[in-house]
Amino acid sequence: MKNRKLGLCLYLIGGALITVAAVLLIAYFGLKTSDDRDVPALLWSGIPMAVAAVVLLPVGYFISTRPNQELKERFQKYSTLPKADISDFAAEIAAMREAFAAEKDPASNQFYIRPFAGSACVSDFGVLRGGKVVWGYIVQANETLYQNQRIDMLAVPAVILYSPDAYFDGDPLELKRIAERLYRAKESNFLRNESSFFTNKRLSDAVTDGREVYASCLMVYRPHFPLYMATDGLLPLVASPSERSAFALNLKYWTANFAAYYVHNGSKGRDNVFEV
Repeated sequence: MKNRKLGLCLYLIGGALITVAAVLLIAYFGLKTSDDRDVPALLWSGIPMAVAAVVLLPVGYFISTRPNQELKERFQKYSTLPKADISDFAAEIAAMREAFAAEKDPASNQFYIRPFAGSACVSDFGVLRGGKVVWGYIVQANETLYQNQRIDMLAVPAVILYSPDAYFDGDPLELKRIAERLYRAKESNFLRNESSFFTNKRLSDAVTDGREVYASCLMVYRPHFPLYMATDGLLPLVASPSERSAFALNLKYWTANFAAYYVHNGSKGRDNVFEV
């Protein structure tokens, strides 16, 4: 998105200016206090930089998080989809795998992830080349992911379950049952610490009935959902136990039937016990 690149550029320039301005102003007042030296050049350089940063930072943020016309049109399209049911989940995931495999430029699915402590393990886009499209289920997520915030294009964290086991292709709602067991025991497992980031944590056989299931943190990009928010726990992912990160599958690879199913499951609102 062109507006996103411009916004991020302005945001980064503003961040650099506020940093330099802070150094100059600290140096000015430090020198003036310590040995009564007055270096006005530091002051008159720092103040304009600080003012410019105060303007660029909010402008850059607004532009980079503002949906373009394409996204607005897509929202209108998916918000009016007729209700749909799915009788063959395996066929749906197979069609999405085929669509994703035909992608000639995996980098087109990359998006900006704001740097933060521990982000390295959830921001490795190598999985877009080496991963597989599988069903996933959200166990818990940042509550803003469930809110209608179309102008907010920033990625938010979520904990999901997924499995490379073909069994779940046809019965992905079994992941929901496993997620429910995991969440009920939240106070005694790894979900308790909501500030930790992890990937490919294999669940015990006691929780999964002996099947291979993993829990991973991922950063969810709102435009990858039909209505820019999670309206159901079930979603297609690009994931692999051998890759560091996992990502929600870009909406452009979803089947129309699953998109309609997903939108209407969202009518349940915030009743999902896995939301936090």
